[in-house]
This record gives sequence, structure tokens and C-alpha cells, in this order.
Amino acid sequence: MKFARLFACLLFFLNFPQSLHAHQVATVELEFQGLAAQWRLLGEMDIAYMLPETRGVPGGLPLSRAAVMKSSPAEFARIRKETQNTLGKLLRFTFADKEVAWRVEFPDFEKEPFDLPPEAGDIALISVRLIIDALPGAGELRVHWAGEQETELIILTEEGDDAKIVSTLPGGNLMLLKQTASGKFAPVEKPVTGGWVQSGFHHVLPLGLDHMLFILGLFLLLPKWKPLMGQSLLFTLAHSITLALSIFGLVHFPGKLVEVLIAVSIAWVGIENLLTRKLGRQRLILVFCFGLLHGLGFASVLAEKLGGIPRDQLTGLLLGFNVGVELAQITVLCAAFLVLWPLRKWSRQVQIIGSAFVALAGIAWVVERLFFS
Repeated sequence: MKFARLFACLLFFLNFPQSLHAHQVATVELEFQGLAAQWRLLGEMDIAYMLPETRGVPGGLPLSRAAVMKSSPAEFARIRKETQNTLGKLLRFTFADKEVAWRVEFPDFEKEPFDLPPEAGDIALISVRLIIDALPGAGELRVHWAGEQETELIILTEEGDDAKIVSTLPGGNLMLLKQTASGKFAPVEKPVTGGWVQSGFHHVLPLGLDHMLFILGLFLLLPKWKPLMGQSLLFTLAHSITLALSIFGLVHFPGKLVEVLIAVSIAWVGIENLLTRKLGRQRLILVFCFGLLHGLGFASVLAEKLGGIPRDQLTGLLLGFNVGVELAQITVLCAAFLVLWPLRKWSRQVQIIGSAFVALAGIAWVVERLFFS
């Protein structure tokens, strides 16, 4: 039977999501300084991300600061060289649409005695200073980012008491400064959301497999646009609340507990779909409660990325991020309707098989996150 084979395929793919964890995103964060003689970007790089043997390893852990501090001078020289090589592959700069030369300095090696940046989690970081000698004439200084699919570049620029934060995913670029012909800095339009709409979208598609399954669970109960849009907006509103409360430090829950409960929410939706055909008030309440839960999951990702950003800058970023999440949810629903359309004669069978898959995926994640994470 066609649906039996379809269900078998879905069960096969169930093995794939078990190896994934939602919203694991690497970031590179830099602070830009536009000085008269030099244009600088300052930051602290994860050494494990800089070295070829540890970079890009699925589920790879950061290196221990204490262990790296015991390295030989030859190993430290290698770390410097590999960090410079990696940054050279990830970043390039243009001014007035022409590529410009830049160099890397390592402030840690200027310390007496030598010392890596302190880090509460014993993560081995190395400080870097990216230098571009200031150029004359009019033009825009842009940084171009070529990280992996899941890696974001985040730039913080402080101008007096003001600050702006922008981000981009791989393949994008960010304007760092705008200069007039006389060599004076022209005002750069302050972004409201920067690249955070794109970031929110990216955290669902393609990274948020558990988030996508939850939205598909909502779709499978009642595949009609009006109630689905209501549920999607309610879900977004709810996770916006807990995301904001978490980022502003007003609430905190253990990350592992949140991940387990998110998996429970997926299983719950799938099971409930098998037991009822009606969209009632109880489902709407559950959607809101589960949205609060998923907001805590997003917060576990964004907390580190936004840790050094002034609080008065966070509102616009969170707004952009949540808009991106909502757009991704709508995209998932559109894709689901496109898949269902040629199978509309068997829509009930699709709903049952799909809901069973969602329930099984949620249960598998619960077991994995409880006992094998």
C-alpha cells in the first residue's frame, strides 16, 4: 500500500533527527572601532573553531583553557597561524567596492606573562585584533562573511553613548562605516532589526527540526489557513514573551529541562491529533503554553550571542528575530499545503500517518534528551 510505504519512509527518517539538537548555532562576535588612523575589529575567537582538526566537528566540544595554557611555544605558534588562516578564509573587507588589505594581531601574546582570556566555562579563547589602515576618499567599508551554513557574524559598533548591532549569515556582508570625500565619517542609518529577521528564519529553517515538527503537528490536526495562522501567531506571541524575559534576565530555566519539555510538546501534539479531530479551546491554550516553552529554547541560543549587547538595543533585535521565526513558520505551512494538495483524496490518512510520525519523533527526542544527551 502507498501509505504503508510512506509511513515506512517516515520511520526511516526518524533516525536522522535523533542525532540533532535544536538551535545549535555558532557565532563570531566582533566590536568595530573606527579610529582616525586605523579601522579595527576586536573579538575573542573559540580556539576549537579556529583549528582544522576541531573545527566543524558535529557535536564537537570547545577546548579547555586550562589544558591549552599548558601547551608548548610551538603549539601556541601553530594556534596563531591557524587562527590567522581561518579568519582569512572567513572574512574579507572592501572599501568603495574594492578589496582592501588587513592584518591580524594577537593581544594575548603582548601580555607579560602570557595569558588567554579568562572564561567561566573553561573555554579556550584567543583575543584577536583585525586592523585595516584608514583609507582616504569617499566610500563604504564592508565586511564580507563566508562562514558555514549555521554560523553568524555579529558586529557591535559603539558611537559615543550610542551603539548598533548587526548580523549576517554566510554569504552576506555588513557596512561598518561610511566616509565622505573629505575623510569624515558620514552617519550610518541605524538598523532596527539588522540581520535578525534572517537569523530568526534560519533558526527554524533549516536548523530547528523540532520547531518544524511542532508546526507540522498543528497543521495535521486541521489543515485550514485561518485557524493555522491564528495558532502560528499565538505561538509566536508566546515564545516572544519568554524569549524577551529570558534575554533580559527575568526568568531562567535549565537548558536540558527545556529541551526535554520541548520534545514532550511535540509528542503531545502528535498524540492529541490521533485522539481528536476538532480544534478546541484546549488546543489553543496548549499552543500558547508550548510557545512559552519554545521561547525558552530560543533563549538558550541567543543568551550567549547577545550577552555583551546593551539592553536598550535588544528590543529591535528580538522583534526582528521573532518576525523571522513567524515567516519561517508560514513557510513550513505553505510547504505542507503543497505536499498535501496532490494527496487531498487521502487527507485523513495523511493526517493520521503524519501525526503518528510527529508523536514518535517527539517520544524519541524525549528519550534521547533524558538519557543520552
